[in-house]
Amino acid sequence: MQKTNVDELIKRLPEGYEQACFEKKAIELVREIKTPLDLIRLLLIYLTGGHSQLEMSVIASQLGIANISDVAFLKKFAKCKDWLAWIVSRIVPKPIVEYDYPKGLEGFTIAAIDGSDVTEKGRSKRVFRLHYAIDIMKMCCLSFKLTTQKTGETLLNFNVQENWLILADRAYGTLTGIEHCLNAGANFVIRLRYGAFKLYDHNGVEINLLKKLQNVTSDMASGFDVYVKLSTGLTKLRICATKIPNDKLEALEKRNKRKASRKQRSSSEEALLMTQYVVLITALPYKISANEITSLYRFRWQVEIYFKRLKSIIDFGNVPLRREDSIFTWLNGKLLVALLIEQMIGEVSFFP
Repeated sequence: MQKTNVDELIKRLPEGYEQACFEKKAIELVREIKTPLDLIRLLLIYLTGGHSQLEMSVIASQLGIANISDVAFLKKFAKCKDWLAWIVSRIVPKPIVEYDYPKGLEGFTIAAIDGSDVTEKGRSKRVFRLHYAIDIMKMCCLSFKLTTQKTGETLLNFNVQENWLILADRAYGTLTGIEHCLNAGANFVIRLRYGAFKLYDHNGVEINLLKKLQNVTSDMASGFDVYVKLSTGLTKLRICATKIPNDKLEALEKRNKRKASRKQRSSSEEALLMTQYVVLITALPYKISANEITSLYRFRWQVEIYFKRLKSIIDFGNVPLRREDSIFTWLNGKLLVALLIEQMIGEVSFFP
C-alpha cells in the first residue's frame, strides 16, 4: 500500500474505529473495499483533496484499494454517515494553547457557543446547521451537533457540563436555555434582545428594561439585579450593560436597516433603541465586575472566527453532494478532519 498524505490523520483515529465500521454498516459485504483502513483512507483523501467522485475512482485503483466506479464510490460514501458520526463523537480534543484566565474565572471552562449554516448548492438550497462550542482558553472543540435548519439555535442543543461558563449571543437568550445551564451547574453570559422574556424586581413587579438603561453610558458598564420566573420560581440574576459608542452607532443603524430590508420586516422603536446597548444577563457573582463581564463577552467572537476558518480552509461550507445522507457524511467528515488537525497542532509547540 502506498503512503498517502492522510496517514498522519489516520494515526489519530479513536480506538475501535475499525470494528465500528462493520457495526455501523459502512462495510457490509466485502467486495470492492475490503477493510476499514482502506475505506477511511479513501474518505479522508476525498474530504481533504478536493477531488471529484470520478477522480476518486482512479485514486482507489492507483492505491490498489479497489476497482470501483464513481457511482459506486458515492453510494459507499453515503453509507458512511453513521460511522463517521461515531468516529467524530469519540475524538478527544487536545488544547492548542493555554491562555491565562481572567481574574476570578479560574476553574471555569469558558465556552463560546454559536451556530453556522451551510446551504446546499443547486435548486433546493437546503440548509444544514452546525451548533458548536469552543473552549476559548484552550482553542479546542467542546461540543457540537449537526442538524437541519428545522433545529433552532438553543442551548438545549448542547450537553452543558458543570462549571462551564457559556458566552452566547441573542439567539440563545431564552428562559429554557438559562434554566438548562443552571440545572447543569453551569454559568452564562448571554446577550439579550428586546422582549426576550420578562424581568422582575425582588417583589415580582415587572421591570421596564429600557428605562433602566437610560443612564447607561459607553464609558463604564453598569449592572443591576433582576429576577426571572423559572420552573423553580423567581430566580435572581444580573444585568450588565454598556452603551455602544456614538461613533459606532451610525454604522450600526445602517447595518440594522440593511438587515431589515433583506428580511423584509421592520423593528419596533423599542427594539431599535435596545440595539444601541450591549445588554448581558448572567448569574456570575458580584466579585466579577460589570466591566469585566462585558469585556469577557467580547471573546465570544472566537467561535465566529472558528467558523470562518472551517469554511475557508477546511471547505466545510462547500457541499458538492445532493442526497441528505451524503451531505451529513460530508459535514461529519469535514469536522473529523478539523478535529484531527486540532490534535496534531496540540501535539507541537510553535508560535501560532
